[in-house]
Amino acid sequence: MAERLIFVSCGQLRADEKHLGQRIKAEIDAVPGFKAYFADSVQDLSGLTEHIFNALRCSSGAVVVLQPRGEVHSGGQILSIRSSVWINQEIAILAYRQFFEKRKISILAFHDPSVTLEGAMTAFIVNAKPFVDEERVLAELRRWLLGDAASISRNEDDVFQEKWDALLPEDRTILAALIAEGGRDIKEESVRRRLVKSHGLDRNVATAVLHQRHSALSGANLVQFRSNIYDGSEMSLHPQWEWSVRHALGLAPGGEPTS
Repeated sequence: MAERLIFVSCGQLRADEKHLGQRIKAEIDAVPGFKAYFADSVQDLSGLTEHIFNALRCSSGAVVVLQPRGEVHSGGQILSIRSSVWINQEIAILAYRQFFEKRKISILAFHDPSVTLEGAMTAFIVNAKPFVDEERVLAELRRWLLGDAASISRNEDDVFQEKWDALLPEDRTILAALIAEGGRDIKEESVRRRLVKSHGLDRNVATAVLHQRHSALSGANLVQFRSNIYDGSEMSLHPQWEWSVRHALGLAPGGEPTS
């Protein structure tokens, strides 16, 4: 079974916080079927984009530890104790993913009793456990990994990669031609012409390839076909996998390279 990525969102301001994050990562990595991501070595903005954001996008679950970062004052009074801004932003990204993907992202959350839960934490995380000490956190983590986390489904990236690896080169050529024509509600004849014009296929070969690979692309749920006996059948990238297909081919919406 493919490993499910668990995002570890834990403070790194102090040595003890970083040590806890590393221990959480080690516990997750020790359980078959799971792999942890803990960004304890990413320092620059390019690393942030390439590693942290990508890990947030690919993760199937998360372990969050909210530690105090400072007081919020107003009118000379203490309104609340805030937690890490970074961790709050990571939670918000996961909350958006859950909304956008219409699926539950399993979260195990801990918070220092002094920390005020606010923003995305109040809507996204329920029953955040009090962070009493490191050993209690690790004990709860082990129970979670063997309990609720065991039902976490694989991330869509893993599912797509299996589909992608099973394709033949001809399938990827058809997908590239379909994207070049717009990707949605495209006449098969237009895709055929694109295979001839941009990929150097003989017209008869292009016709045969489309006919032969129709069932494979449809069966993989990557392309939707719509029959039309009057003015020609149409093809569309499946909406669920459109972004993944474009990303895998390195093509933007108009068929241009993304870089």
